[in-house]
Amino acid sequence: MGGITISSAVRSSLNSLQATSSLMSSVQEKLSTGKKVNSALDNPNSFFTAKGLENRASDLGTLLDDMGQSVQTLKAADKGIEAISDLVDAAKAKASQAQQSSSQSERSKYAKEYNELLTQIEDVAKDSGYKGKNLLGGTGNDLSVTFNETGSSSLSISSVDYTDTTSSTGLNLSDLTEASSGTSTISLDNGATTPVALTAGRRSVPTCRSCRTVRTSPTR
Repeated sequence: MGGITISSAVRSSLNSLQATSSLMSSVQEKLSTGKKVNSALDNPNSFFTAKGLENRASDLGTLLDDMGQSVQTLKAADKGIEAISDLVDAAKAKASQAQQSSSQSERSKYAKEYNELLTQIEDVAKDSGYKGKNLLGGTGNDLSVTFNETGSSSLSISSVDYTDTTSSTGLNLSDLTEASSGTSTISLDNGATTPVALTAGRRSVPTCRSCRTVRTSPTR
């Protein structure tokens, strides 16, 4: 069987069809990927330049996400500090009230309320974190933020410990001890007799031969 012979005109048409088909495939690939250069065969210089920029954009995107997380951590700590500031003001008011009162029962009540406020401060500090990072939680909660892919631009934020109000590196506040009844001792000397020690307790005791009495009141 003899070979098929085609004319130059037909051959030219076939080549044109093949070129058109290849061009259509290339255009479709560019449309689907959104990239002008999709392989090193298309344009080596443009391809590797674009690849480098693409990698950098990915790194910056990761850093942007980290910065967003850091901002949320700072917001959580800021809200915690605002709440703690209000509680500290309330605690100062209770301490001032206790100082101005001469009643043992009132001082005991104020001391209890003061200590309860300190407990609330610690609870607020413990709940001021974001995704495991708490700037009010003390050791292990320091925050570091990087702003560029080389790490040459960064920010470090040290945490404080407000979860323990007695910590010297934090609020350094001490619980108040509730008042307890007190006693006082006095000595009465009626001349030749031996001094007698008396404990206060609202009772009358003779102090001399004429039986005069002295009333004492418990210390407040």
